[in-house]
Amino acid sequence: MGNRAEEDYNFVFKVVLIGESGVGKTNLLSRFTRNEFSHDSRTTIGVEFSTRTVLLGTAAIKAQIWDTAGLERYRAITSAYYRGAVGALLVFDLTKHQTYAVVERWLKELYDHAEATIVVMLVGNKSDLSQAREVPTEEARMFAGESPPPRPRPCPVRHSPPLNPPWGPSLDFPHGAPTSIASSSQSLSPPLPCTLVPS
Repeated sequence: MGNRAEEDYNFVFKVVLIGESGVGKTNLLSRFTRNEFSHDSRTTIGVEFSTRTVLLGTAAIKAQIWDTAGLERYRAITSAYYRGAVGALLVFDLTKHQTYAVVERWLKELYDHAEATIVVMLVGNKSDLSQAREVPTEEARMFAGESPPPRPRPCPVRHSPPLNPPWGPSLDFPHGAPTSIASSSQSLSPPLPCTLVPS
């Protein structure tokens, strides 16, 4: 997945980041779009978005990544932003089991407001903090196996180069026909770690 000039693209795909407040959605966004990481990231209010154009095969894809607030009081504001999204990254914090325990609620909200063909990937963030881990990989795999779309994926945002995984699958799927979107949304792969090489 290579970078392209922001104004030179063939397709625009909207991908939303969802999950509880403090799980690292904003750092996922800034790492992917600007190659930045902040230990002092502020809580998102409402919805923010950034873009990055990438090359997938011969197609230039402009990814619009929407960072939604995880706080309950902003839930009504953000629900309208699910519409038109082709992908969603449902992010939880591997070091805080309570952020994983509410994943089903986030999925329900997403499916209530998004297109039926949306592809969802379950992202366990902060895998670099292995000593503090509270969500076992097997537990996330079992959930993904029992539920529709999400595929579990551990990810340490802090120690990644300009983040390609877990974005690649979310940006690649819309390029096919609707039937291939549906089939890719049903397939669950085992979790793959994001790159662990420090930037």
